[in-house]
Amino acid sequence: MNLLVTGGTGYIGRILVPDLKRKGHEITVMDRGFLDYSDLENEYEGVNILREDIRTCDPDLLRGFDAVIDLAALSNDPSGNLNKIATWDINYIGRVRIARLAKKLGAKRYVVASSCSVYGFRDDICTETTPVNPLTTYAEANIAVEKDNLALNDQEFRSTALRFATVFGYSERFRLDLVINAMTFYGYKNHVIKMMRDGNQYRPFIHVKDVSRALISSIESDNDEIGGRFINVGNNKQNVQIRDVAEMISNKIGEDCRIELYGDPDNRSYRVNFDLSKKLMGFETKYDIAQGVEEIIKRCSEGLEDIPQMHTVDYYKKLIGYEKELDRFANIRPKILL
Repeated sequence: MNLLVTGGTGYIGRILVPDLKRKGHEITVMDRGFLDYSDLENEYEGVNILREDIRTCDPDLLRGFDAVIDLAALSNDPSGNLNKIATWDINYIGRVRIARLAKKLGAKRYVVASSCSVYGFRDDICTETTPVNPLTTYAEANIAVEKDNLALNDQEFRSTALRFATVFGYSERFRLDLVINAMTFYGYKNHVIKMMRDGNQYRPFIHVKDVSRALISSIESDNDEIGGRFINVGNNKQNVQIRDVAEMISNKIGEDCRIELYGDPDNRSYRVNFDLSKKLMGFETKYDIAQGVEEIIKRCSEGLEDIPQMHTVDYYKKLIGYEKELDRFANIRPKILL
C-alpha cells in the first residue's frame, strides 16, 4: 500500500516506519519537525519525508494514498497541559483535518493512535463500553478526535481508533517521560528509582514494538468490523500496579538499587480489557514488561545517555522561540473546512 504516516519520526514512528518498509509498503512521512530527525539515515531510506504541519499543509499533499496512520500529536498528559489551546489545535483539529482530507482525496483506510488514558480513574476493568473519564486535556482531545473521525466511517472509508495502553520500551527516539522507561533508565544510572507515591495506581502497559505491530495489523486488516470503532490495545496480563513494576526493575538492576517516593498520589488509575483487539484484529502482544526493562538496561550498559529530546515537555520549552511558537499556534486558524 501507499501509506501516509503523520508524526512518523517520533517515538512510535521510529519503530513503525522501518517495520512498514520491511513489509514492502511505500511510505510518506509528514512531520512538523519539532524533534530533530537529521539522524534517520538508512532506516528511512526510500521514505518521502514532508516537513509539514498537519493543520495547515496543502491538501494536495494527501492525494494518492491508500491509507493513513495518524500519529501526529502532542504526545502525553504533561505536554498536553503545556498549552491547552495548542493541544486542541494539533491533537483534535489537526487530526480531524487529516482524516477529512484523506477521505475526500481517495484514501480507503485510516487509523488514529488514541490512548487508554481516556478512562482516567476507574476501580473496575474498562472495556470499550466503559464510560470515559478524562482527567487531562490530552485525554479530552483524544475522545473528541475519536468521535469525529470515527463518524467518517462508511463503505468507502474505514476509520479506526486504537486506544493504546501506556507505552514503554526502547526506540531510537527514546523517551524519558514514560514511567517504565524513566524508572529503568534512572534506576540504572543513579541506582534510585523515583516512584510517584504511593505506587498503588494501576496502569496497562504495551511495548512500543507491539504498538507498531497493532497499527500495521489494523491498516492491513480486511475485517471491516474494525471500522467506526475505538479498540483497546494491550495485554490483559500487563495491567499492573506501579509499585510492582518498580520492584521488578529494582531487582533486575541489582541489590544496590533503591526505590524512593515523590510527589502527591497519582489521580490516574485504571485497568483495561483488551479482548476486542484479539477478536477483531487477531492481535496479541509479543513483548512483556521484563523484556522491555532488560532491553533498556542493555542500552544503558552500552552508553545510552540522557539528552534533552528524551524529555518531551522540557525539550519543547527549550526550543528556540518555543513560547512564541505556542502563541503562534493559538492564532493559527487551521484549514479544516474543505
